[in-house]
Amino acid sequence: AVRSSGTARPRLADDPRVRAALDARRADLAPFWLRMQAAEQLLSGHALVIDAEDTFTSMLAHLLRTAGLTVTVRRYDEPGVREAALTHDGPVVLGPGPGDPGDAADPKMRFLRGLTAELVAGHRHGLLGVCLGHELIAAELGLEIVRKDVPFQGAQERIDFFGREETVGFYNTFTARCDEGVEAELAMHRVELCRDASTGEVHALRGPGFAGVQFHPESVLSLDGAVVVAELLAAVRV
Repeated sequence: AVRSSGTARPRLADDPRVRAALDARRADLAPFWLRMQAAEQLLSGHALVIDAEDTFTSMLAHLLRTAGLTVTVRRYDEPGVREAALTHDGPVVLGPGPGDPGDAADPKMRFLRGLTAELVAGHRHGLLGVCLGHELIAAELGLEIVRKDVPFQGAQERIDFFGREETVGFYNTFTARCDEGVEAELAMHRVELCRDASTGEVHALRGPGFAGVQFHPESVLSLDGAVVVAELLAAVRV
């Protein structure tokens, strides 16, 4: 038998190099999720989240609850969900999900495009779109929706978010795109875009009663996602 030397092996977690590497990695992740801290209770009321078949939806719902909202999540294909959304006395959130928002042959996209059109036109309690939801709102505003040359799946990017820098996480295959002329035309209708000047890709938009973000604010890659969601919903509620 091998006799123990009695000297404890050093723990990997106690190695200064390992700790430094972990600390550096955490610096690029959202403190909200690392510490499971509560966001400021900035909002009140009841949000309805439309689940478009994405597991991120549960994280989005948690983010909304920590902001002070009561949250109900309903799948897009549940019976009665259209009527529930149109009559909801609170903000409606069109969640992320897979698929091509321009595919008219897809029953899911046909339903969501129609619902988005009705909500943009008539919902008076605030509308927020995330990823696919953002693309649906952008399409309703007349923006071109295109397939990206290289899909983003967990890409952390720094963007100009309506005048301030935000570090956010993208997970999209499709994107809204427009030029300066279209941006100026939308501005005449009080619709503001956050777009990449070199590619024309629209990272976010906001207008009277609605807003959308192409990135996932609920992702651990979005450093201040909880603040972004709370600010956008506070602004669109009337």
